Amino acid sequence: METNRDDQTKAAVRALGDDRVIAAIRATRDAYAALHGHDVAAIFKDIRAAQEASGRDYVRDFERLAQTAAPVATQVTAAVRQMERSLGPVLETLNEWAAAAAPFLEEFTRSAKAAAETAERIQPFLEELHERHRIGNALNEVGWLPHHSVPYRIVVECEGDPARLDRRVDDYYRTRWNEIRDHMESGLEYHHIDNEARAAFREALSAHEAGLYRGICRTLFPEIERMIGAGNVGSRKMLDKLLEESKDPAGRAFREIYNPVLFDRLVRHAYERVVTEDERARFEQDPVPNRHAAVHGLVTYSTHKHSMNMLILAEYVFRILRPVEDSDA
Repeated sequence: METNRDDQTKAAVRALGDDRVIAAIRATRDAYAALHGHDVAAIFKDIRAAQEASGRDYVRDFERLAQTAAPVATQVTAAVRQMERSLGPVLETLNEWAAAAAPFLEEFTRSAKAAAETAERIQPFLEELHERHRIGNALNEVGWLPHHSVPYRIVVECEGDPARLDRRVDDYYRTRWNEIRDHMESGLEYHHIDNEARAAFREALSAHEAGLYRGICRTLFPEIERMIGAGNVGSRKMLDKLLEESKDPAGRAFREIYNPVLFDRLVRHAYERVVTEDERARFEQDPVPNRHAAVHGLVTYSTHKHSMNMLILAEYVFRILRPVEDSDA
């Protein structure tokens, strides 16, 4: 039986295949074989003659050789048996442990397989979530709210060039407007809003398409507050109510509820109060509309970018609302 040592020796010999000493030995061997016509019998006869001429004693009595080796074999056998006696309890314990652990290993194998299958199933969703997150962050940095239709390639192609990304997104929202409008309008039937809110949103879509951007914020912010049921409780309590209700998805997909960029913009920007002149100047530089600045005329939201952002924000709020009571839908 070959051992690792045998393998290592062979590997070492192969590694020395081009060694000059090895080459010389092989050349001598080939020359010696050639002297005897490469005849094995003739070579053996010559080697036997050399042994006789040397005057040395060579063992040819195999029985005597076996008798000499017998004590060594006995000692080896005794050593092996002693090792078996010493290791026996250990091996028995290991076998017991293996038998006891078998059910757990089997369960672990099943769990690992199930986890692998689950990971494979959700991999596309995780990849989409990563892309959506990256798109949202990139667009937010240049003042655009993300719509689900924006392709990932736009962000990748414009990476490191915010001005180019701003232009590409503006062009995308303009050239793909018909598709975006149709998607927004068809989604109204599935949002938990009443017909008044649907009518107001459709009017906002028509105004945006006609380039009448100035009235979009003033139309949609009041509808958002009415659908949430703000009444006279104030913006902060209204938001608290919306966020509390949105924790219960009621069967809706998680990704439809938690869009990080839109969620953050709604909570930390759209309903902040604008009090000081510095705050007014800051909100004036931000293309995402603010309810307080719009309703009180502190900032004029009159561009395509203002209007598009407002439509996306309102659609998001309508999408995460829970069912309304006594809706005339």
